Amino acid sequence: MDSSEYASLFKRCVTGILIGSFILLCLLIRKTYNYWKDRGIPYDKPIPIFGNLGFIMRKSIWDYCYEIRNRYPKDYFGIFLAWTPVLMVQSPELAKKILIKDFEYFPNRYLYSGYSDPLGSLNLFTVKNPLWKTLRYELSPMFTSLRLKKITELMNINATELVRKIKRDYIDKNNVANLKEIFSMYTSDTVAYSVFGIRVSILNDKPSPLWYITRHMVQWTFWRGLEFSMIFLVPLIASILRFKFFSGAATDYIKNIFWNVAKKRKESKTKNEEDLVNLLLKLKDKLKVSDEPGSPLADDVILAQAAVFILGSIETSSTTIAYFLHEIAHHPEVQVKLFNEINEAVKQKENDVLDYNDLLELKYLTACINETLRMHAPVAYLERLCAKNYKLDDNFTIEAGTPVFINVLAIHYNEKYYPEPEMFQPERFMSDIDNTNNVFLPFGEGPRFCIGKRYGMMQVKASLAQLLVHYKIKPALPYTVKTDPYAVIMAPKDGLSVKFVPR
Repeated sequence: MDSSEYASLFKRCVTGILIGSFILLCLLIRKTYNYWKDRGIPYDKPIPIFGNLGFIMRKSIWDYCYEIRNRYPKDYFGIFLAWTPVLMVQSPELAKKILIKDFEYFPNRYLYSGYSDPLGSLNLFTVKNPLWKTLRYELSPMFTSLRLKKITELMNINATELVRKIKRDYIDKNNVANLKEIFSMYTSDTVAYSVFGIRVSILNDKPSPLWYITRHMVQWTFWRGLEFSMIFLVPLIASILRFKFFSGAATDYIKNIFWNVAKKRKESKTKNEEDLVNLLLKLKDKLKVSDEPGSPLADDVILAQAAVFILGSIETSSTTIAYFLHEIAHHPEVQVKLFNEINEAVKQKENDVLDYNDLLELKYLTACINETLRMHAPVAYLERLCAKNYKLDDNFTIEAGTPVFINVLAIHYNEKYYPEPEMFQPERFMSDIDNTNNVFLPFGEGPRFCIGKRYGMMQVKASLAQLLVHYKIKPALPYTVKTDPYAVIMAPKDGLSVKFVPR
């Protein structure tokens, strides 16, 4: 056989291998994307490779969850995150089983938690059992009523600075405020003390070491959005590409601040019993972390808690305040009732600043915040990973390893629980919503519900109580505003704006 015949045979072999590989790939894709069809479950039709992720970077995950509830008004249906079949649940009864009653079957989240990203993988939000249970127990003292009362005093100081900054920078200069940015400054000042015991005021135009990190959190760039989308939705890709929750610069900055504060306290032999640094240093001594290769280090674990507290405290609270003001600007009748409630409390207190107990008594303010959270839930879905085969109902058993997403927006906008769900009606929260039916889920539910719920609510209340005493809120934008297409959690596209008018 001469060289030309060898070459011809080689070409035929290569061609055969390529054709065979292509056929096998097609069969594998067909089998993968027939997963829900084979089980008789309705599903959103996928496209090869991407599954149902064709919307990424074009529209937000929030918008996807909002829209898909109308296409599939069912208790549950299937979707595909790239090649991974995911069960989307939209029934509060089933949500209760998954989040609370049968938590043992769904103890962990689905999102990426690889050890190449310790701050992203070891924090309370992402970490898996059994470490999660230990961290949850040890961090709970950070959110006791006594501690929150003391932190509320600082929140009120920062809220006073917020009122002054709005007058100084936006009323006197006739400028339009970017609400997401200015309230990120407010929450940043508060979290600087809550985490590190550092008293700073970026609101008063003074240098803030924490603002170096947090100012980037209010901007969803294409790259940041892609990183977070892969971490939350396609963990395998995030793992391969070593995507991170926090940038390398932010990670180094958090480490430097934390250990500098810890070093100074050790040298001066001082303690601050009120901040997270103190609690985390105690936690480090208690942690029994394995010294086997690949196991998490105690230093990484405690730094991860500081990092996620910063992100969670700033991102969700600032967005909630921004949407709250946008809503009441377009609902002046609501604003009048709010002002009357707060003003009455101020008169009784004989002080413009209301303390922790006073803020808890503002029932209508709480109702307005809850209605904002219902309509503009910071997280559009709650996700869990099925740990072992679970019989969801008489018709379907979830296989171990299957991600389960609970569509929060499908529940929050369900007319059965919230008549006229597209309308902003705080009065619906003046009577207790029966949370045992899982119809109000902005903070999650069950053992993995948001540990900082009360902290976040008080942070929002402290700022709004002072703002509404001093300013009327007028609309600066149309009522319907777009979400940021790069955002994984709820975020307004341009930060939102209103007009502040002195009373």
